[in-house]
Parts: sequence; C-alpha cells; structure tokens
Amino acid sequence: MIDPWRATCMQVYTRILNRVSTRDDAMAIVHKSLDRWTELVGAAKRSDEKQLMLFPEFALQGFPIHESADEWIAKACFEIPGPETERLQKLAQDNKIFIGANSYETDPEWPGRYFNCSYLIDDSGEIILKYRRINTAHSASPHDFLDKYLDKYGIEGMFPVAKTPLGNIGMMPCGEVMYPEAARALAFRGAEVILHPTSDYGADDNWSWQSAKKVRASENMVYFISANAGGMPEAYRGINDIAGQSRIFDWEGRVLTQGPTPGESLRCSSLIDVEALRRVRSTRGGFNRLAQSRPEAYAALYASTSIYPVNRFAEKPMESRKAVKEALNVALDNMVNNDMLPPRK
Repeated sequence: MIDPWRATCMQVYTRILNRVSTRDDAMAIVHKSLDRWTELVGAAKRSDEKQLMLFPEFALQGFPIHESADEWIAKACFEIPGPETERLQKLAQDNKIFIGANSYETDPEWPGRYFNCSYLIDDSGEIILKYRRINTAHSASPHDFLDKYLDKYGIEGMFPVAKTPLGNIGMMPCGEVMYPEAARALAFRGAEVILHPTSDYGADDNWSWQSAKKVRASENMVYFISANAGGMPEAYRGINDIAGQSRIFDWEGRVLTQGPTPGESLRCSSLIDVEALRRVRSTRGGFNRLAQSRPEAYAALYASTSIYPVNRFAEKPMESRKAVKEALNVALDNMVNNDMLPPRK
C-alpha cells in the first residue's frame, strides 16, 4: 500500500544565461539559482509527509536564442549526473524527498548534441529517471537519430517510467503536452503520475496549452503535476512572458490546486493518493478509459505515416535552429503527401 504523499510545484524564477558569454559566468548564475532552490526546499519541506518537489523546465539555464549548438553546449549545458545535479541530489538525500527537475544536458555518448532532459532524484539522492524531450525545436531529439537511440536504450530508455515507493512515475516537459502520444506512451508503460516541468504562458490558454494538461491527465487516468516558472528576469521578451500558475490535476482532469501568477510560489501543493487511482483503474465501468484503449486499431496507420523526418541528424548533429526549419519544409511536403495539406506552390 502507498500512503498519500505530497507533491509541491516549486514555482521559481528562471535566470537566463543568454546575456553572458563564458561558462564560468554561466555556471555562477546556475549555482546562485541552486542557492535559492535550497532555501525554498527548506521552506516547503514537511517533516510528517513523504514529499516530491518539482521544479520548472530549463529553470537553471533558460533556453538558447542566438547561440549555435556548439556555443550553447560550451556555455550552458552540463552532464546529468554532474557537479550541478549533485547539489540537487544531496538536497534530496538530506531532506529525504524526491526532486524532479529539467536541464539542458550534454552527453559524451552523443558528441555535438544537447538534450532537453527531465530527471527524477529519489530520497536517497540517486537519479532514477531521465527523459529526453522528443518534440522540440531547440535541442536534439531522440527522433533525430531514432534507430541509433533505440539500439542503445530501447523503448524503456526512450519512455522511462520509474517504479518508486510513491507509485509509477513518468516525466515529460513543457510543449510535449501538445502531443498526446508522449503522455500515452508513458501511460502504456505504467505511469500513474506524470511530472510536467514546464515554462509556458501560465494563465493564458494559448494553443489550448492549459486545456491540454487537463486532457492528458483525464485521457490517461494519471495525476498530472505541472510546475511552471514564475517569470524570467532579464528575459528579452519580458519577465512575465512565462507567468506561473502551476497546477496539479487528478485523473479526471480536475484541478486539485494551482499557484498564483506570476512570481515565486510554493502554494501549488497537494496530497496525491495513488491507491485511489489504482482502485478507479481496476473498475469495469465505462469511465475506465485505459481499459477500453484499442491501440491495435491505430498501429498500422502510425507505422505507415511519416511527417517530421526521422533520423534527420543521425550522421551529423544539428548545428543550429535553422536546420529545424529545413526539416519542417520536409514535414510540410509529407503533410501534402498524406493529404493533410493541398499541394504547395
């Protein structure tokens, strides 16, 4: 039996690295942010409850704007685990909590590439899950060299789900919420809780982004914990372009709690009852969406459909975001071939 435990969205400011040019200056900003995170963990800790604290997407680095891939790797990215994440690992161990976070990661196994990586640290300080974002315009995607990635990690490594004393936990960041396959894959691999470190518009339902969170929770019958940044000081588009309002949803898509917008906040916090979810998933009622899933009906169509070009950067890493635009031209042609668009002029 899993006792109810507390999830807290750590709605922090994102200190961007774009305005500095050296790695030393960039890492000084990262460690200043980690100093603040340490203070906030102390404030959010409840000694009488098991607890998971989730930080937003790329909250330690911001995201590349004018930097090439090589420049961003040299200045801003780090290995996971590494000296930066070791601070979070010790924080989790010392406080006996789980910590979820997201950072731009470099990996010697994939030279010239960097990943948008979501990771989970358990209460002993071990990194027990790493999910590399698939649908992305900023960084390398496993889809860009899919065959090689699957050969090395398998489907388990592409869609990891950690079996923990808190339940089965998966992670996916930010814009992945707009692609239902990402959350569905985690649910099919057993996820009962999906952690969603994000960096989005907060209160504004632009692109139906906020509605998508609600739907991903309900259609997959999972708890969906979405921690958003409270703002980006010194951001080119303004501090409140990313504006908080973190949310936690239950398996019906109901908002259990939400944080204010904008600014730092620890108020988005709720108890998570995995055993209650398991009881609902075990029923034979018509509302059991997972029990009535029929993936075989769609498998052939998915297997025969190609849109965004697979293995696009298998031999040579993506050098800049310009290469993504070139890949999107191929994707638009594929949409024409699939009758999703009329012929392009």
